[in-house]
Amino acid sequence: MKNLIYGALLLSIVLTLLTACSALPSASSSAIKENTWYPINKLINNNAFEIVVGDHIEQVTFLSIDVVHVNHDLLGDRIHEFLIEKLNESGEVMLGFDQEMRNESGQLQAIVQLRDGTKLNEMLLETGYAKVLIVEPNIKMENVYKKSEQIAKTNKVGIWYDALETSNEDVTLKAAPYNGIHLTVVKDDQKALVTNHTSQNLDLSHWKLVSVTGNQIYIFEDLILEPGESAAIYSRNMDRIPESISFYWGNDMVWDIDEKESAELYNTNNELIAEWTE
Repeated sequence: MKNLIYGALLLSIVLTLLTACSALPSASSSAIKENTWYPINKLINNNAFEIVVGDHIEQVTFLSIDVVHVNHDLLGDRIHEFLIEKLNESGEVMLGFDQEMRNESGQLQAIVQLRDGTKLNEMLLETGYAKVLIVEPNIKMENVYKKSEQIAKTNKVGIWYDALETSNEDVTLKAAPYNGIHLTVVKDDQKALVTNHTSQNLDLSHWKLVSVTGNQIYIFEDLILEPGESAAIYSRNMDRIPESISFYWGNDMVWDIDEKESAELYNTNNELIAEWTE
């Protein structure tokens, strides 16, 4: 009889454990994805907020910027209220990432887009509510964000109202070491064209073509452009390609037909070589 009781008790425990294990969230339910809208839970401080990912909460901090601390005498509370308003109005955010998805504290470090299309990182910089803070290898947005910070400094808004305020680093844009490289985008054909108008061969190996609006990057493989030659980078397969030197980006749509776009070309030293804007 005792053996039957112990056997029934053991079976009950095993069934309980199996039930509990089946209720645990699967790994796929917590996968973080780009181009996905996540509900906002709450603002933690001026540099971090929470989002709901499946059945758990994740903390998000703003990639490559340092937002003015909530304890700042003049701007801390104002920026905190500004963030609460923007996040509440949006309700959800879409995240973009660089080389490292998380920082040392385990927070997601992201380019934060609101429902109305606003890139919150850039808005915080342009209003003088944040400074550029680049931590390698996350350098994708370096020149974009330095431009936004320079706008705020020129307009003397936010923390830049104080003429003695200094940047976290030199915000001078890394200038092109030579001229004669031309970049253009043909949105209808979903292609970018890089043309060598110099008198020398141009080594494009491992250079970066950046879709600024879409935060998308194409990295060139081994490529030498001779004087007068052009290279076309298509974002989708085409039946007929007129260019003799062409590449495929690997995305169905890089250049948004209905949205104002811009593109930038960087060499291996992260120097801005050429840019195109509508």
